[in-house]
Amino acid sequence: MSIFGLPPLYTTLICATTSIVLLTFWNRRRQKSKLPLPPGPKRFPFVGNLIQAATSGLSMWQTASEWGKTYGDAIYLDIVGFPALVLNSQDVAVDLLAKRSSDYSSRPRFVMPVLAGWEWATATLPYGAKLKKHRAILQKYFLSPDVLNYTDVQQRNCYMFLQGLLDNPEKYDKHAHRLPVSILMMNVYGHEVETDDDPFVRLGEESGRALIDHISYIFLDLLPWMQSLPEWFPGTNFMKIAREGRVLSSRLRHELYTLTKKKIRDGTAKESMTTKFLGDAAANNTSNLASYEAEEEEFADVAAMVYLAGGDTTSTAIMNLILAVLKFPETMYRAQEEIDRVVGSDRLPTFEDRDNLPYVNALCTEILRWEVLGPFALPRCTTQDDEYRGYRIPAGTLVLPNVWAIANNPDVYPDPSAFQPERWLPGGANVESIRPMDYIFGYGRRICPGRVWVEHLLFITAASLLATFNIDRALDVNGEPIPIPNVVHDETSFIRFVSPSACTFKPRSEKAARLIREAASIGPA
Repeated sequence: MSIFGLPPLYTTLICATTSIVLLTFWNRRRQKSKLPLPPGPKRFPFVGNLIQAATSGLSMWQTASEWGKTYGDAIYLDIVGFPALVLNSQDVAVDLLAKRSSDYSSRPRFVMPVLAGWEWATATLPYGAKLKKHRAILQKYFLSPDVLNYTDVQQRNCYMFLQGLLDNPEKYDKHAHRLPVSILMMNVYGHEVETDDDPFVRLGEESGRALIDHISYIFLDLLPWMQSLPEWFPGTNFMKIAREGRVLSSRLRHELYTLTKKKIRDGTAKESMTTKFLGDAAANNTSNLASYEAEEEEFADVAAMVYLAGGDTTSTAIMNLILAVLKFPETMYRAQEEIDRVVGSDRLPTFEDRDNLPYVNALCTEILRWEVLGPFALPRCTTQDDEYRGYRIPAGTLVLPNVWAIANNPDVYPDPSAFQPERWLPGGANVESIRPMDYIFGYGRRICPGRVWVEHLLFITAASLLATFNIDRALDVNGEPIPIPNVVHDETSFIRFVSPSACTFKPRSEKAARLIREAASIGPA
């Protein structure tokens, strides 16, 4: 007998097979390591491609798109020491992020977000068991129509949004932000937002902006030893900012969640994903306190992430809707004609009207393409070496889908800078083209779980707003329309926030104003 306790022939076969497998694996790794990196502009020591990007006169995503004309739709860059692969086309993004999602679904672990207490956030988690658990919770308690009838909450809060425009149209940006936040608070916690200065609204705003700001502290990833310096040392203000971030992070995770638990005990809680979870958890873990507490902590993280992620992105889409009809007023008139014909003037639009409002649907689709919310989205990170089209992609490479380049590809979307909802209608230039919903919400295992929620809210907001209001540019002292300035975006932010414009919101009729007040009198939930 052999040392394996098997006949010599079997032992020989096992050893030979193992040797062949190991040799093949080693040879493939060796061959892969000899492959060239993907093409890209010349990289300089220390700064990589940073100076070229900073002096191009364009945004980073536009610069990467221009480089793509020379180097192709997968370009390799060096961002001050970080290897990065920018994906300039939908085909490449799908090939890597969807079809090879097992290797391209992780996130880089930036230093500052961890220092500031955001290591729990679903959107920043590396791919693994914890992320899978978070997404399972989302699927069960937020996305399932059997759990939450969120469209009813969306519609009723939309009435409150219209009421706000009637009463204070000059604060339309505040109303646009409050709308998705109010819905999310009700969906997630059963909390009703009654005033613009609701402390939990402020907490969400501060937390969202803080997380985005913390991700931009890339110098700490280049100089990690700075974490060891005393706080009084020059250049260590980030420590104070991180400490404040930890307070925000903890408050976001626990304050509303704890309040909801108190309301359950008091018998005043409204139905939400939190009440559903707590009911299930109590029933399933009655004899296992440790399991209950661990599951509860996971859920609190997911609930906070839903609230954190949905507010800014969706309110920005609503702001883009208003910006679009200000710049292209003919689209408002055409949408209003369709709404008047289908819905009439005796009621407000509902979700049941959606299938009969093709132009309004096309307008919502075009909003998501015309001004993409996140030009690069959140970066992915490769978990192992890979080969693609004869090029080597090293493990640890940042992977950035250039969503802006995909949405503005003139070969796919003629005249991409123009806002043209008709391109999506039968007979339109893009009726058979890639829909923005296929790229703005991510790919593969990191696709945004709230994408249907966003689409629903954008539709009912657009239909209700255009059914009841005329939106026009404000007039200057000479009675001339005030020009709409070009939108300037903060390139350090993953979301392209939109500033308010000088404009007016006027009810289309007295009947429209009356319909709004009657609908809003019911309340938000």
